[in-house]
Amino acid sequence: MRRTGLNRVLTIFGNMEQHETKRHVKNACKEWLLASRSVIDSMIDALQDEQERPKAHKINISKE
Repeated sequence: MRRTGLNRVLTIFGNMEQHETKRHVKNACKEWLLASRSVIDSMIDALQDEQERPKAHKINISKE
């Protein structure tokens, strides 16, 4: 990497540290995981509700 490229990378890292990017990324990941968990929980509830519903059974009526 050329010297100017290295300076750019160091500047980017400095800016990230200054603006607490790590904390923002960590919070964003946490929010995404919580939202995903909520969706998964809702799907599980829906599937369980579906299993608990009474199902129609076919009754064969013979003509005998």
